[in-house]
Amino acid sequence: MTFKKIKRAEKLSCLIKDKAKDIGFDLAGICSAKPFNRAYKVLIERKKKEDLSIFTNQDIRLLTTPKLHLPEARSIIAVALSYANKNYNNNQELFISSYTQGLDYHMIMKKKLNLLIDYIKTLSTDLKYKAYSDTGAILDREIAYRAGIGWIGKNNNIINPEYGSYIFLGEIITNLELIFDKKINNNCGNCTLCIDNCPGKALQKNNYFIPDNCLSNITQEKGIISDKKRKLIGNSLWGCDRCQDVCPYNKNIPLNIHPEFYPDSRLNLKTILDLNNKELKERINGKALSWQGTRILKRNAIIIIANKKLLKYKDYISKYLDDNSPILRYYAVWALGELNQKNDKQILMNMLNKEKDTNVKLEINKSLKKIKMGG
Repeated sequence: MTFKKIKRAEKLSCLIKDKAKDIGFDLAGICSAKPFNRAYKVLIERKKKEDLSIFTNQDIRLLTTPKLHLPEARSIIAVALSYANKNYNNNQELFISSYTQGLDYHMIMKKKLNLLIDYIKTLSTDLKYKAYSDTGAILDREIAYRAGIGWIGKNNNIINPEYGSYIFLGEIITNLELIFDKKINNNCGNCTLCIDNCPGKALQKNNYFIPDNCLSNITQEKGIISDKKRKLIGNSLWGCDRCQDVCPYNKNIPLNIHPEFYPDSRLNLKTILDLNNKELKERINGKALSWQGTRILKRNAIIIIANKKLLKYKDYISKYLDDNSPILRYYAVWALGELNQKNDKQILMNMLNKEKDTNVKLEINKSLKKIKMGG
């Protein structure tokens, strides 16, 4: 770039980052739109081992090549928003990850990103862009790392020295020529608290991550999951914050900065199982945990009751023996087997005579054996 272009790029970069802070973003940085070669190699290795998450787009080139999203891409503006809260409002019966306690971050981030884009349009008449916040097939964390928002910790999250890892990420891929920020050095050192405290041992040394073992992923995994995964769920209705809760960089960070993310779950096992799908959908509308629908919440609630042997909720489970969803019938049957009450034997035998789904019928027989052995 010529001296004149460099000066313009410096001015634009400062204006954009200052405006991002004015809009409400806690952090802002800028990086190049070159391919993410390091991440590409990592993902290729994971794909060979079939360790890519069911939530990860399998097109590795798309994930690691910004120009496939915007051919004119030169720079990427990265932003971050803290959701760290003082109180999660979690009770002993169930756990809900802190990132879903407030309003859906996708909507909040999109609104703020659009405000920033509107401002950038006043600075450039030929602006071309693509904006994402966990909504596009691109690596948000890799962008944040390259733009100096933070380093990628051993918990595989972006860690910022001031705000920790409880941050939402977003980016604007643009054709503008801007000045790039420096990366932050990795300061995890010899600490392995996140690895040591990961419930499913999904976190491994050398930043290796096994998505299939991640408790947060398991609570969002649809369909029939293994007995091992059901036990691992414990009392987690949605997500897992263990690796973040133990991180030293999440101590003494600013809390409750943004009212949009104040804890407001008000969900309990009774509410989840007592409400019909429409009522539950209305209750969780506008929250991040609504994106997988209501069935998965009901399934997880049933699993929690079985794991924790909460017999006081047995009647709520029993009503799902006649549910339209074979998945929920399956888990209701499994839960009764786990609760192991003699008086449920006849209920299951009656159900076996009319059940048509093969998986449910197999599970009825398994539960009957459990109850018989328990008796």
